[in-house]
Amino acid sequence: MTRNYLDILADTIRDNWNEPALTDFYLTDEGSAHDTSRRNNYTYGEMYAQMMHLGDMFRALGLKKGDHIAICGSNSANWVVSYLAIAAFQGVSVNIMQTQSPEDIAYQIDFSDAKALITDKVLWDILKVYSLPKIEHVVSLDDFSLIRENDSTPDIKLIQDCSKENINIPPRNPDDLATICFTSGSSGISKGVMLSYLNISSSNIGVVNTCKIHNNKNVMSFLPLAHAYVLGTQILTPFHYGCHVYLFRNQFTFEGLLKALLAIKPYSVSVVPAIASAFINGKVKPLIPLITQWLEYLVIGGAEFSKTTEDALVHANIPIAPGYGLTETAALISLSPFSQYRNGSSGKVVDTLCCRISEEGEILVKGENVMLGYYKNPEATAQKIDADGWLHTGDAGYMDEDGYLYVTGRIGQDIIVLPNGENIHPEDIESKINALPEVADSIVVVRDGKLVALVVLEHAAKSKEQELHQQYMAEIRRTILRTVNPQLPLYSQLYDVELLDKPIERTAKHTIKRYLYK
Repeated sequence: MTRNYLDILADTIRDNWNEPALTDFYLTDEGSAHDTSRRNNYTYGEMYAQMMHLGDMFRALGLKKGDHIAICGSNSANWVVSYLAIAAFQGVSVNIMQTQSPEDIAYQIDFSDAKALITDKVLWDILKVYSLPKIEHVVSLDDFSLIRENDSTPDIKLIQDCSKENINIPPRNPDDLATICFTSGSSGISKGVMLSYLNISSSNIGVVNTCKIHNNKNVMSFLPLAHAYVLGTQILTPFHYGCHVYLFRNQFTFEGLLKALLAIKPYSVSVVPAIASAFINGKVKPLIPLITQWLEYLVIGGAEFSKTTEDALVHANIPIAPGYGLTETAALISLSPFSQYRNGSSGKVVDTLCCRISEEGEILVKGENVMLGYYKNPEATAQKIDADGWLHTGDAGYMDEDGYLYVTGRIGQDIIVLPNGENIHPEDIESKINALPEVADSIVVVRDGKLVALVVLEHAAKSKEQELHQQYMAEIRRTILRTVNPQLPLYSQLYDVELLDKPIERTAKHTIKRYLYK
């Protein structure tokens, strides 16, 4: 049985008591250097003491083992401390992406049955207008104070001995629920993925066994911590080795990323493909020889990895570690470091999972990484995990004779995965386009990582004498964008519209032959 990540964390804390664990990284207002005046900075010993203090606070507030506690806020050292404190307290963390709409955040908090919420004060000022009847207490991510108006400060007595000789993180049943992470929910209501201690531990061990990590190295994290992929690869796994994790706190820009890389000199960074492409473009490219002196793993996951970007990164000798996984597998199915890299592959399946390809070409997995199920949704769970325990990924792929996994597309449903990791159901966008009186048909495709609508107009079959002139055609494109985009989330809005002069090809069942359109 895979060893629990909390047991490994206890050893790491004991062995690295006075070593740095977490640092908030801010660029100065001028953006030229690291601003140390606004940071939280924890050694492993200080991190443990704060975890125990939060646990005592939870007890004083009347929370109990197994209670759900939501975390929603921007990346910070305190976010990580909150997550670990909930685990040490034997609560269930509910990790919620703060980049969603306030309505979606409020829905997920309520749906998850969370009794307490840890969030930024600025975000709470937005959320407090929503009805959150199950939330009994609201704790600030900024300083761990109580921030809801009707909360009274409890009498908190630190009853824990916080010396390294007396580290106390109680043992766990590996099958107990540890965390609920929500799927991206680009169409319909997102689902709460229930991850056990075994799921999380096995996923992290999969990274450890694949990518050798050296002790006490620097690691940089800037993607949202609520994502299981980021939390695993850039927090929990590095903590196995006493690494120093820097949390990038500025608003993300490629220029800011570059400055942070040069200042921190991280051993490892996790990115999505859209950000990986920055390493071969613009201001980053000339500095690659310098960056590769200390960067050993550019872990790439969360979305489809284009061959163009992949080839350019390899040509530039950037040490990529491409991987593949789902939230439902605690974010890891396969991974490959640069030393074992094989072009086009997502690496070998980790040894905590079995993988097979179905007769329909779908990737199926079974083992320690596979989720407990979807929270309060047994029907969706039964659709995802069959009676024999195989999780149906919904992705098409194959394995070569050496066991390398290749992901080639989606099975049974039309989903676009953007370079930033967002899942888009094109039919949702197409239905809005097709509702316009000028439109006869449409299909949404991806061009250079952006959504483009290919549109057939109602007038297309008319004679040339009745064709609209170019200026009017341009106005039609603008009208479609102005009408449709306000109906869509920001991440699924159209970048452009192209007008086709032929009908969109469909099957006898009237489904679009999407493979014909790129």
